Amino acid sequence: MRAVLIEVPEYLIEERRRKDVDRYDEMWEGELHMSPLPSWIHQRLEVNLSYFFKAHWENMDLGTICPHVGVKPPGTPDVDLAGQTVPRNYRGPDMVFLLEGHEDRVQDGWVVGPPDSLIEIRSPGDETYEKFPFYFDLGVTEVIVIHRDTKATEIYARGLDVFERVPVETDGSVRSRVLDTTFRTVVDPTTGASVLHLHRTSLPDRQGTA
Repeated sequence: MRAVLIEVPEYLIEERRRKDVDRYDEMWEGELHMSPLPSWIHQRLEVNLSYFFKAHWENMDLGTICPHVGVKPPGTPDVDLAGQTVPRNYRGPDMVFLLEGHEDRVQDGWVVGPPDSLIEIRSPGDETYEKFPFYFDLGVTEVIVIHRDTKATEIYARGLDVFERVPVETDGSVRSRVLDTTFRTVVDPTTGASVLHLHRTSLPDRQGTA
């Protein structure tokens, strides 16, 4: 259920901070967006994705991955949030990818400037698609959206003015050009559960599931 507070009381912010449930909050042009903790399914999907990309992407010296790191534009001013200084405008994707040579974008624990690619695991009713203008203006090359419950995957590549959805192949797969990785969701005939198959497009023996 969505809720809107015109003014968020400081005690609520401080209580969330004490309980460490504010780690997924974001600031949108000075407006605080408070997100709930991810579900078990969300977290397990993220763990499996991290394992695949660590083993078959980062360890092959293609770049660096990092889950849940704040991303902000260069020169973003700070604001006070219940006694703590935070950037006025940032987002927290589920996973960020920096190609080899772009590690200098990591500054003081933040990614300052555009990730080359990022993953958003979408839960029903969240703000994944509302983040697209921020990511586009930042200069992100590619956004990968994976739906939490079905594991259906959408990839959006940078166009002239907006992100454009990458067409799905005839076998149901979709390819990330930035990550050289192909995603394909299938249904396990035994359990009926959705399974996300991944493999490096140019190295198909480098594969995994999530």
